[in-house]
Amino acid sequence: MPIYKNPPIPTIANLLSLMLPFLYFCSMQSNQEKLVAHFLEQLNLNNTSVPQEISARLIAKQSEIISIDDVIAYINTLGEELNIKENVTELIEKVEDETSILIHKLKFITASDRPKVLVLDRIDPQEINQSAYLQESIKIAGGIPTSVPHEADKIIIIDSDESVFTRIPLLLNDPAIAQSKAIELDQLFIMTKPNFASIPGYEYLTELESLAEIFQPKYFVYGHEGKEWLQFQLK
Repeated sequence: MPIYKNPPIPTIANLLSLMLPFLYFCSMQSNQEKLVAHFLEQLNLNNTSVPQEISARLIAKQSEIISIDDVIAYINTLGEELNIKENVTELIEKVEDETSILIHKLKFITASDRPKVLVLDRIDPQEINQSAYLQESIKIAGGIPTSVPHEADKIIIIDSDESVFTRIPLLLNDPAIAQSKAIELDQLFIMTKPNFASIPGYEYLTELESLAEIFQPKYFVYGHEGKEWLQFQLK
C-alpha cells in the first residue's frame, strides 16, 4: 500500500513569491485606472465607463509614457479608444501650450545654470530614483538629472510620510551627499505630494511646475510650494 504524506506547508516566503506577480498586476491596473480617471475628470466625463478590452490596450500604452510627446499621444489614444476625440483636443492644447511656455522661458538658460538634481525615493536604505519619465521631466523643468550623490546641486526626496523629517539626518551619514553642494547650500527638498511622478502622465503639468519652481525659482512661481513640495533647512 502506498504511503501518502501530507504536502509540505508553504512558507511565508513561498506564498509571497506566488503572490507578487498578482500584486504587481493589481498595482499596475490600479495606476492605469487612476490615470484614465484623471484625464476623464479633466474632460468632465467622470461617469464614462471603460470597457475591459480598451483598458487593457491603455495599460500597454502607459508603460511607454516618458516625454511630453508620449503624454499627448496617450491622450490621443484615450480619445480614439473611447470615441471622444473631439473632447481631448482642448486638453491636448492646454498641455502643449503650458509646456511650451515653460520650455521657452528656459530656452536661453545654459547648462551651467541648470542644477544637477539627485532624486531619492528612500533615505534608509538609500534608493536613487531611476525613472526615465522623471528624468525627462527634470530636463524639461530646467534641471540635469544625476545619479552621482556628490555631484548634486539639489536633492529631492520623494516621500510624503511625516516620518521622513526624522530620517533626513541619516543622509549626512553618506559622505558623498554630505559633501555635495546641495547640502552645503541648503538645497534639500521634500515632495509632499503623495506618489509624486509615480504614475507617468498623471498631473503632468503640476509636477513639471513644481520641479521648475525648485530648479529655477527666479523664473517660476506657480504657488505649489507648501502644497506639493517644501524646502528643508538643514542649518
